[in-house]
This record gives sequence, C-alpha cells and structure tokens, in this order.
Amino acid sequence: MLLDGSVGMILGLMNAHAVSLGGVSAVRQGQVILDDISLTVPAGTCCAILGPNGSGKSALVAVLSGYLWPSTGTVTVNGATFGRVDLAAVRRRIGLIEPSRAPKFDPQMPVREVAATGLFGTIMLPLREEVEPEQWRRVDEELAAVGLDAIADRAYGDLSSGEQMKTLLARALVSDASVLLLDEPTVGLDMGSRAACIAVLDRLLERRDPPTLVIVSHHLDELPRAVDKVVLLKDGKVEDQGPPDKLLTSASLSRLFDCRVEVFKNDGRFVASVRSNPF
Repeated sequence: MLLDGSVGMILGLMNAHAVSLGGVSAVRQGQVILDDISLTVPAGTCCAILGPNGSGKSALVAVLSGYLWPSTGTVTVNGATFGRVDLAAVRRRIGLIEPSRAPKFDPQMPVREVAATGLFGTIMLPLREEVEPEQWRRVDEELAAVGLDAIADRAYGDLSSGEQMKTLLARALVSDASVLLLDEPTVGLDMGSRAACIAVLDRLLERRDPPTLVIVSHHLDELPRAVDKVVLLKDGKVEDQGPPDKLLTSASLSRLFDCRVEVFKNDGRFVASVRSNPF
C-alpha cells in the first residue's frame, strides 16, 4: 500500500515532463519531414530547438501544437497524450506564437483587448461574455510584465513589430498557457525590439512558477540566458540533444549548418558568427 507522500511523489514524476515525444515521424506528400524524433522537456524549463532552414523545426512546432498529426510515435503535452484526449482542451494550455502566422486582429482593437482575447482563445472579445474585473486585473498584470502597460489603450495596428510580439506574449500568458511554443519569435525585428523581446523571455523564466518554453530558431542571440536544453535538428532528425554548454560550440554548429561557425559567450549569452573562409 502506498502512503500519501509516495503517491504524490509518483504523480510528480509522472508530470515532470511538460513535453514528451516518442519516436515521432511525419510524412507530408510522400516526403519525410520528421524522422524518429524522441525528446522530453521538463516542466518550467527552456528548450531551444536549432537547425537550418528546412530541418523540420516548424513541422515540429505544428506537431507539438496538434496541427500536424504524426505518422508514427506519441506526443504528450502537460500529461495529455494526443489521440487519447480532447485536443481542443489541450491547446488551451499551449501558447503558440508564430509571428509569420500571427492571428489577424482588428488593427483598431486596443492592446488591452487583444491581450484579453487570450482568455477565450478568440481573435475578438465574445459579445455574450463579460470579462470579469479579476480577469482584467490579470490582463493588466501581464501587460505590465511585458512592458506594455503604458500603451494598453493604443490601437494594435499602430504598434511596432516588437510591441505586437510582446502583446502576443501577454495574450498567451493571460490564457494560462503552461507551455509556450515560440517559432522564430524575433523574426523581422530590429536589434532594439529583438533585445526587448528577449528580455521579456528572461523575466518569464525568472518567475516562481515559470511556463515551459520551447523556442525554435536558427539564431543563438535570440535565446534567453536560462536555456536548459538544446536540440539540434537537421534533415528532420535529431542530430544531438543536451545542455547548451555541450552543444552550443563552434564544432557542433559548424556541422549543423554546413559552414564555419564561431561560437562565443558574452554576458551569459551565446553568440555565433559565420566565417567567410571555408572549412
């Protein structure tokens, strides 16, 4: 017979991984785009998935968010295995942020209302549902957390790309998403806007109960400082996975991107530069 403490310990171990993929492959139009992917991401940690264009990064995000069904393997997010649960309910705990495919909000909507749509998973506030005062307080807290409280009443369409990105982050946090999937979150942003968005991610990971972050990128300089795990993806396969100090090296990234890459660390962040001379 198990004691209450033992039961709690076992349940905690069962829920230790926010994301788990086992032997996942995906075929689209006869082409293998993901090939036998297995990985886990512990709850409350940050996982960076790096790889060149065409490596399967966005396909992996689509699988994790339930928009691309794998041909083989299992996908489990927040303890729910896809195919055995209500996928719509699982998606409500997943914040998917893809700037290139962001929701088409009315450009005249105030920033505060755009963030509040995260409560309902819609692109506008439902006409027949009231936003309760406590919910508005939550919206205002998350807007302040990403540095947008001073412009909460501004029209969404008048924001810069970086401010829109931060609005999407606030919207995901308002939704109570415990897993945030970010697919190249700073694409198209200037250096200042990119730095501001990365600073928001740094602050999220410093929270007492942080969300699990899965960041898909091919740029080291858009990763937060607190990256716990790195997955190197190439040709739809996991080349390697492990801690950043082991994998974010000149040798491993040169092999990954098929060019001469020099990696160094500056103020706790990894930075990469490409050398023009060949191997």
